[in-house]
Amino acid sequence: MIMLDSHIWFWWVNGEDQRLPSFILAEIEAAPRVGVSPVSCFELALAHRRGRLELLLPIREWFALALAGSDVELLPLTPLIAARAVELPDIHRDPFDRIIIA
Repeated sequence: MIMLDSHIWFWWVNGEDQRLPSFILAEIEAAPRVGVSPVSCFELALAHRRGRLELLLPIREWFALALAGSDVELLPLTPLIAARAVELPDIHRDPFDRIIIA
């Protein structure tokens, strides 16, 4: 499985392949499963609300289409993932990215 970061998911689902390095695009396309965290939904919704992300649809409709039409799995955010995010070495300070990594 490969877990997508918020922006990578957004670009990939929207067909903005030119924004992705070719090796990342190849990894996504070769992965047997592609997942995304609920945290990514939060990050994209917040960016949209703040005017940093333009969508042609309301955010809830975009989520529904982005998940149903792309074979991307919305993975659960569990207590185990939360604990792992806290236990990670200091590789990233952003708490949301730590959850995605975990």
